[in-house]
Amino acid sequence: MQPKITTFFKRTKIVATMGPAITQKLFTWSAWNDPKNAELVKKAYQRMEEIILAGVNCCRLNFSHGSYEEQEIRIKVIRETAAKLKRNIAIMLDTKGPEIRVNKFEPEFATIEADSKVQIYCKEQIVGSSTKFSVSDSTGTYNMAKDVKIGHNILIDDGKLDLVVESVDEGNGIIHTVALNTHTINEGRRINLPNSTYTMKFLSDKDKNDIEFACKNDLDYIAASFVNNPNHVNEIRQIILKNNRPNIQIISKIETGEAIKNLCGIIDVSDGIMVARGDLALEIPYYDVPYWQKQIIRYCRYVGKPIIVATQMLDSLERNIQPTRAEVTDVFFAVERGSDANMLSGESAKGQFPVIAVKTMATIDERSELLFDYDRALKVYFPKTNFPRYAEKTAIKIAKKLMPTGTHDAPIFNYNYLALFTDDKMLVRAVSNIRPAATILLITSEKELLRSFAISYGVQSFYVEDLNAAKGNYRQVINEAMNIYPHEDKRVIAYIDKKFVNV
Repeated sequence: MQPKITTFFKRTKIVATMGPAITQKLFTWSAWNDPKNAELVKKAYQRMEEIILAGVNCCRLNFSHGSYEEQEIRIKVIRETAAKLKRNIAIMLDTKGPEIRVNKFEPEFATIEADSKVQIYCKEQIVGSSTKFSVSDSTGTYNMAKDVKIGHNILIDDGKLDLVVESVDEGNGIIHTVALNTHTINEGRRINLPNSTYTMKFLSDKDKNDIEFACKNDLDYIAASFVNNPNHVNEIRQIILKNNRPNIQIISKIETGEAIKNLCGIIDVSDGIMVARGDLALEIPYYDVPYWQKQIIRYCRYVGKPIIVATQMLDSLERNIQPTRAEVTDVFFAVERGSDANMLSGESAKGQFPVIAVKTMATIDERSELLFDYDRALKVYFPKTNFPRYAEKTAIKIAKKLMPTGTHDAPIFNYNYLALFTDDKMLVRAVSNIRPAATILLITSEKELLRSFAISYGVQSFYVEDLNAAKGNYRQVINEAMNIYPHEDKRVIAYIDKKFVNV
């Protein structure tokens, strides 16, 4: 029997990357203010409204690309649209991180032939050709020759070119390799070193400036690229605290073999985790990525940290309007495993159909939530967490009350929303973690909490000035909150002062 898709509000969050597909090609304030671009400005707001209504909860700014002006324009569009819709949409800054990139070629491209000998210059900056080229990080001081050994692979352009190290001249910074395949490369292509421990500096001046930008603009999350150990997270935390922004949460991206080795330590000091599968699949064997995705989701659930699954989830929707069967399965099982949020990258940033991409992900999320094993979440996963006793007891009480009836294949959801009146952040984390079978409508007087749960499963926030007054007038408050979400099926139960109240 096929379960019926109800009109409950999607619980798994969607993180969407911003780019020209959403905010158009408006990269400077002069372009923004030019009357000739009035239609583009209008379209940027319209597209932003469409993706938020389609299910986006957090907007990601990729700081590997774009100027501060460009990002400021996006922040303006996000915040003004969110205010118009009365939605608490968070903003995530994704750092560039310690990247290695190929330097200049002349002519612009060079084709590396299979079986050819290729020299890589790591100190001297040369003009590249089909037999040699130079590489550097953002500081210009990194010597990649220190981090490779004979027999190591050097992957270029997302692994499209594979070079094997034959010898290393560390002193002069020259690596001698042989190409395993033919591929054309150009300036700026990324380099990955599987099985290597990187010696380059973690935070460049650019990264530090970008983190300070996040602080000055009151952003909500920093997605930290290429975190390899807990000290890297602490470096970012120090900058945040120095700028008096302790509310900014650090989402560590797991994308290297070294990060896998230090996984538990990284998760413990982070506020959340992103499984960044693109680089991870180049740094460890690609066939191990599904295993580690499952393990990372599991561990995050045990320690009560939000987890985002990212990279190529609906990649074909950059060009098409229908996802592949593999993509549908990928998104479905990320939710089934317990992901708090799934992320769109190029699909929303530069794709031809960004709104369709969001709607498609939301539809798959919702289907997976209908068939989710809520009983297993309560009885198997949650007992392994370590929340304070009061939060644990309340979460269990709520999960049992909201547990679907019927069968697993044909569940019956008795409520679509739980109105939770509280300012207790730990309690909200526990209730989200247990994966209740309803959207958590958080009624709070703490403004800090409004966007704090933008990537956490199931939580939608609504602000009231006086929580006790709101409890006394709970029906009106819930009605006001529910009017934000245009769904017909609004079966709600409230939890107020340790008691359930029918609405």
